[in-house]
Amino acid sequence: MAAADPERIGPYRLLRRLGEGGMGRVYLGASPAGRAVAVKVVRPELAGDPMFRARFRAEVEAARKVSGAFTSPVVDADPDGSVPWLATAYVNGLSLKDAVERYGPMPEPVLRTLGAGLGEALIAIHRAGLLHRDLKPANILLAKDGPRVIDFGISRASDGTRLTSEGQVIGSPGYMSPEQIRGEDLTPAGDVFAFGAVLAFAATGRPPYGTGPVHTVIHRTLHESPDLDGVPQSLVAMIAACLGADPGRRPPAVLLPRLLAARPVADGWLPDGIDRELEQREHTLVLDLRAVARARTRRRLLLGGAAAAGLVAAGGGTAAALAATSRGGHAPSGPRFLWRATLPVGNDTLTPQIFARAVVVFASTRRSSAYDAATGRSLWSASTHDFATDDTLIYAPSAKDGDIVAMDPYSRAWRWNLPLPPGFTAQDLAGPADGLLALVGEDGTVIGLDARTGRRRWTHDAPSTTLIRGFHGGGLIAMSGGDTDAEMRLFALDGGTGAVRWNRPYPGMSMVFLSTGDLVFGNPTGNTIEALSATTGRTFWTADVGEIGDLTVANGTVYVRGTVLHALDLATGRQKWAYQPVVPGDQERTSLVNDGRAYVLDNRNLIALDARTGRRLWSAGTPADDTAPLIAAGGLICTGVAATTGAGLYGWNAATGELAWNHPVASSDIADHWILTATGPVLTAVQNITLMAFRFGRA
Repeated sequence: MAAADPERIGPYRLLRRLGEGGMGRVYLGASPAGRAVAVKVVRPELAGDPMFRARFRAEVEAARKVSGAFTSPVVDADPDGSVPWLATAYVNGLSLKDAVERYGPMPEPVLRTLGAGLGEALIAIHRAGLLHRDLKPANILLAKDGPRVIDFGISRASDGTRLTSEGQVIGSPGYMSPEQIRGEDLTPAGDVFAFGAVLAFAATGRPPYGTGPVHTVIHRTLHESPDLDGVPQSLVAMIAACLGADPGRRPPAVLLPRLLAARPVADGWLPDGIDRELEQREHTLVLDLRAVARARTRRRLLLGGAAAAGLVAAGGGTAAALAATSRGGHAPSGPRFLWRATLPVGNDTLTPQIFARAVVVFASTRRSSAYDAATGRSLWSASTHDFATDDTLIYAPSAKDGDIVAMDPYSRAWRWNLPLPPGFTAQDLAGPADGLLALVGEDGTVIGLDARTGRRRWTHDAPSTTLIRGFHGGGLIAMSGGDTDAEMRLFALDGGTGAVRWNRPYPGMSMVFLSTGDLVFGNPTGNTIEALSATTGRTFWTADVGEIGDLTVANGTVYVRGTVLHALDLATGRQKWAYQPVVPGDQERTSLVNDGRAYVLDNRNLIALDARTGRRLWSAGTPADDTAPLIAAGGLICTGVAATTGAGLYGWNAATGELAWNHPVASSDIADHWILTATGPVLTAVQNITLMAFRFGRA
């Protein structure tokens, strides 16, 4: 939860963010009785639009009509409140999109159970007189007792009543039917088309009309046959019928469960990896709800004790009690300590990463080590120096034979392994991004892998000096060259085929890489930032900003961190504002842009600036200049301080600058800088050979 997130909506206490979309944010909430709900909160700028409110009110009423075993019912809503919101029953599930990306395509028995459940959900939606219009993998949750369709009933009533504004495009390319693309009147057959596309994705790990620019996917949908290679043979005919161009020839939704002939849903219908992740999520949910219950009990005890004591004498006691409530009622608090572990002895670069069940500390020369995220118990250690990760897996060379393997960070069980070509030695491993994992050999050969399956997609021959600089639009961007700056080149490869998208001269290897939208940012010379088109490689603008350390893009602004913090207009490169520190330092290490604010450490002060204007918002003193890079976690701005006095971990309220947390350490622990990492509610801190873990919560 960020400082700007509300603590309550209606009767529900909000615990953490679940996701974010165009309409607003979705939070995990707890009812007064301790029931878990998913609360969708509308964005403030939409809440002020009367037309949107009318549509949202109609959408809520439409969604209330839907009931069924494989949908998530509405339990409460307030479309007329100052901030409109909608609460549905919380489903402990993993989206089909995330499940396939993390664990690969689904086997046939899972596909049949999934399809039967989706079919029943569509029957319930259509029976209520509604169309879904945006059925896609991201809108389907896989739970232990079957799939759930979410975001239903918010598009259009099947009687033609509009719930969305005239001319608004609803749907997702690759899953929209041809008639939906053409803007024709829709029928339940449009949802059946999306159903077929979803099953094809679940079976193969890729959309049936491919990926790429929107216009390309739409052209394939209108004019080409779907790619069903990899779909189990027994399901090809049924999925092909659902994807038929003529809506009148698609099977009706009422027949879908019977066509799939699935067994009744029971525990264990999902692959083992997904089952384990859901168990971990259930454990986390129980802890969150227990924390709310404990806090509620403590509040009752405190109020009862105050009443029994007659509160305090009239004077300043009541005012003091109210002030304390005002400060503590909504302000974020520090995390609670979980555990401490000792790392293997050594002195090199450490990279901690937090996974759902494990904390892994990667080391550049000594052995990397993993620990149970809940208890700190040592899980394993290995010589894993070259690695790449995503949210759930580690990709690294096998210590035994050098093959590339994808392994579970908790158990080290292999998801897949790929033998490398004879004589191939990987010198760079990058990704994954959009399902693409890239290897670069010592001879410059680039190999593109499917991160879900380990299947080799393509091989590209490049100069021996090739280095991968990042990913964009399903492909990758790399640099290569010879002995002089004049020989250096920047090029982009297609993620699906390895074909060269563009290739241009790019002198110098001092390259800062960041991609957002269609822009790639480079640093061709020491003091210059260059914005290039990721599609064509063409230069949009350049800006001279002095020393460069790192870049962040947010709010239509490029923040360049070096000895000075610069804010540049994303579209033009024009400088909006700059912060010159009183004491020159490394702003890459001592500045942070997060949630509409920029934070800088300067002359023993933590200073918050309005990220749009550079206006100073607040300033707070710090115990020393020697700090770890700032991170945002749990509504706080956190750092670690190495000093003879005042050493330890600190967290300031991101909105007000009040010191909310301090975890002191003994002077014997301050030999090295801190390394702080935060993912979700967990924060880890490393110093020398000590690893500590903390957890944010509202207990």
